[in-house]
Amino acid sequence: MLRIATAGIEITLLIILAYYLLVFIRATGAVQALKGIALLGLAFGLAKLIHLDVLFALFSRSFSYLFLALVIIFAPELRRALAELGRRRIFSSASIGDRVIEDVVSAVMDLARKKIGGLIALQRDIGLGVWVQSGVYMNSEISTKLLTSIFQPFGPLHDGGVVIKGDRIIAAACLFPFSQKRSATSGLGMRHKAALGLAEASDAVVLVVSEEKGTVSVAVQAKLIRDLSEEELRKLLKESLHHRRSQK
Repeated sequence: MLRIATAGIEITLLIILAYYLLVFIRATGAVQALKGIALLGLAFGLAKLIHLDVLFALFSRSFSYLFLALVIIFAPELRRALAELGRRRIFSSASIGDRVIEDVVSAVMDLARKKIGGLIALQRDIGLGVWVQSGVYMNSEISTKLLTSIFQPFGPLHDGGVVIKGDRIIAAACLFPFSQKRSATSGLGMRHKAALGLAEASDAVVLVVSEEKGTVSVAVQAKLIRDLSEEELRKLLKESLHHRRSQK
């Protein structure tokens, strides 16, 4: 009976690991990389099968370096995937309420009407401390007027992004990482690339106001949702932030 129970546990764990691996591959766009690895594996098998000793020895010695290269290439995706696994925890981070959402929506729509560029990240479970340290620490109570004043042209804090945690503006003028996916960022401006990059590296909800077009976009779960109306923006924020709290 003990062996049967142990085997059942092992099978269950393998299924869970396989599921999360498939989710990771789908979320990170690693399919092309896996195709390349599959081709290398096929070449390795053929080299062994038809006794190409030199190629077989070369492939054998290269696998450890290949693994290291994959870890380096997919470092941001691995970080986000591991954070996703640890997201369901007992102690949750500060939640974002309706008042904060309304203040953010009002500020973003005001910036859009005036065609003033803006970049705002709403922190969820994954901490944004690395990017907070790149900006100017504020720890101020959030308000529509304060948010809009931060992004006024020629102001000292208008470049970079704002990080919001709970009901506080933690920092401004923060430098967010640019997305490394060229296919997804083709034709995008710097703010949109930074928003998508942060959404790839964390679970933050990142709002972008286009200075050129006066449109509003949201980057969430490594995807960019563009040209949102006020009601669409409000609905998306409530679904993203309230759904997360209900899960906890």
